[in-house]
Amino acid sequence: MNSVLDMTEFVRDWQASKQFTLAVANAMPADFYDFKPNPEEMTFGEQMIHIAGANVFRFNQITGIKPPFVLDPAKPPASDKANVLKLLGESFDYVVDALPTITSEQLQRTWHIPSWKGRTDPDGRAMITNMFVHTAHHRAQCEVYLRAKGIKPPDYTF
Repeated sequence: MNSVLDMTEFVRDWQASKQFTLAVANAMPADFYDFKPNPEEMTFGEQMIHIAGANVFRFNQITGIKPPFVLDPAKPPASDKANVLKLLGESFDYVVDALPTITSEQLQRTWHIPSWKGRTDPDGRAMITNMFVHTAHHRAQCEVYLRAKGIKPPDYTF
């Protein structure tokens, strides 16, 4: 056994993450996509755009496969509900399609990412695992935003 999960299982996990993330995004009414609990936080919509953009950016970095979109941090895209749902769906489809193409060389390649505290030189395997966790982290923040608006988040599915 070379890993905890095989690629087929990991693809299924990303498909489940897509469905759950879209359920969380759909649970927030469009009028509240600009909500943030305090000035230091991203809005609900920005959190979701961040998930989509990070997925596309990192998996493009690992694989070199042309992404469905490129986000320019200097010109963030609209974070309204319709655009968020579109970009989220495209980003997860991109990841699910890219995962099975990742080679052992790409998994073993080391990347230097100074902004990653504690693991500034991850290999490809650590990067794709971190992106799965990154999605869960920001999705969980969005679930708290739902609660702050009196909305019950969707039941956790995995």
